[in-house]
Amino acid sequence: MNRHRPEPDPAREYRLSPEVADEVSERTGRPAPPNHFLSTDHLSTEAAAAYVDGRLPAAGQARADAHLARCPDCRSEVADQREVRHTLRGSGPIQMPRDLRERLRSIADSPPPEPPVPPRQDSAWARLVRRLRGDDR
Repeated sequence: MNRHRPEPDPAREYRLSPEVADEVSERTGRPAPPNHFLSTDHLSTEAAAAYVDGRLPAAGQARADAHLARCPDCRSEVADQREVRHTLRGSGPIQMPRDLRERLRSIADSPPPEPPVPPRQDSAWARLVRRLRGDDR
């Protein structure tokens, strides 16, 4: 008795009939193009800035690298962020207007305001206890 399985024929192809292929594609949907992304798959502006600054966690960095390899829109966003970063770094110190600086100092020098006292909203039991104590206000 031969228990040897026959080798598959490499020349044999499996094909679906056009009708079956249409039926399958109606149930599963057509395949997405290779660079089709959901809006949530793209890097946000904040994530692109963090990417440029090197402040993404390792998992986020790996995900961003993989996405940027396939997405020209996000590569453009990262390039824009790099340009902005370079421009801001080379712009020199930013001068704050004198009146703004003085207003900020006056806020820092003034004592904090007293927190508002919320109106009393006692239960009926708390009011009764105060009355019995003679502390009814």
